[in-house]
Amino acid sequence: MTRTGGALALAALAVLAVLLGTAPAGAAPGSAPAPPAPDAAALAALDTRPDAVPGARETAPCPGPVAPAGVSGTGFGDVPPGPDPAAAWTGGRGEGQTIAVVDTGVASHPRFGGRVADGGDFVAGAAGTDDCDGHGTAVAGLIAADPAPGDLLVGLAPAARVLAVRQTSAFYGADGRTGVGDVTTLARAVRHAADTPGVGVITLALAACRTPAQVADPAAAPALGALRAAVRDAVDRGVVVVAAAGNTGPGCPPNAGGAVSSIPVPAWFSDDVLVVGAVGDDGAADPSSLAGPWVDLAAPGRAPTSLAARGDGLTTALTAPDGSSGPLVGTSFAAARVAAAAALVRAQDPAAPAREIAAALVRSAAPTAGLAPGVRDDAVGYGVLDAAAAVRGGPPRTGPEVRPAPPSATPEEGGHPGVVVGLVVLVLIVGALVAAVVVRRRGAR
Repeated sequence: MTRTGGALALAALAVLAVLLGTAPAGAAPGSAPAPPAPDAAALAALDTRPDAVPGARETAPCPGPVAPAGVSGTGFGDVPPGPDPAAAWTGGRGEGQTIAVVDTGVASHPRFGGRVADGGDFVAGAAGTDDCDGHGTAVAGLIAADPAPGDLLVGLAPAARVLAVRQTSAFYGADGRTGVGDVTTLARAVRHAADTPGVGVITLALAACRTPAQVADPAAAPALGALRAAVRDAVDRGVVVVAAAGNTGPGCPPNAGGAVSSIPVPAWFSDDVLVVGAVGDDGAADPSSLAGPWVDLAAPGRAPTSLAARGDGLTTALTAPDGSSGPLVGTSFAAARVAAAAALVRAQDPAAPAREIAAALVRSAAPTAGLAPGVRDDAVGYGVLDAAAAVRGGPPRTGPEVRPAPPSATPEEGGHPGVVVGLVVLVLIVGALVAAVVVRRRGAR
């Protein structure tokens, strides 16, 4: 080949590289600092037995439930979003599975049917079944509540057992601070839950929002390293760890335009944690769901009702220490649904590795509108939970192992203009290359 031909060939390859590199593939992934390595020594230095936070005391009275509106007070008729849970019960309803809910505690509500075990209290040193905040009980209700004739609430895994671990509370304080529970107590609680015989899934429907500067602070390294070690150890032992992606709000600004300004812990440890974002009733990403490169999949984030932490009824909202209340909406409740689905999948093969169960939930997810199979989005991951498809198994619908389809070749068909221009230029260069070779051969005769 002549020098001219070689130069043209290199130019052709360069255009092809640009062509492939500029083709869009969904939302641009955000960039975030790499999480710290698991610090087994820092974890080993912690006492993982449940006990009270030194000086912890109740700073506000525990609120009552916000009863559903309606003649009967049940909220009957407000259909929960997402598919009918019964569609995922072809292999059982979670019998033999224990899901640890590391949260604000889980009350022994009658609709758990005696399936809640006390997993300890890292707040007041009392019982994991004490839930002043009501958040943990509401999360657990979406996981394992029994059905009842007067309403539409039922957990996705209503035969599973719940291990109640209280790790945090906004209604307690210590040393002049309101709220207890930090990364260190979370590491202890995760390790304690993983050490409890029978636990196959850990639900972390909570997130500590940090800035990149905060997670890079050397003073934060021991606690973060210990938590990552606790999560890694749990997963390596076959326990699926599901974490909420976190919600935007005061102190946790959204990650917009690919820039990461808010880092949720423990969702940041996405190599080991199955991270869940939230979608609205329409199936689109919930604007309050914290997007980022750690999100694996999404699930409906709204719950019309769930179990109340006090009494034997339901609640439609959670009340804060200042008396304000908000509906049951957010990535916490999306994570609850995914955790229940993980238990249903695990029940099919209790010996399956935790990462394989997580992969089964991701590969069976339903891509949202405009999201191609095999393409990940920072808001919804690879798509929306389809528990029934995960239980059935079968070829992957999406996920990292699915190669995205090539983009359309014309703008009218949804193609990218850069792709069209690149193809035209590539054809012209290849044509010139062929002509140069032909001329060279004729001149040599």
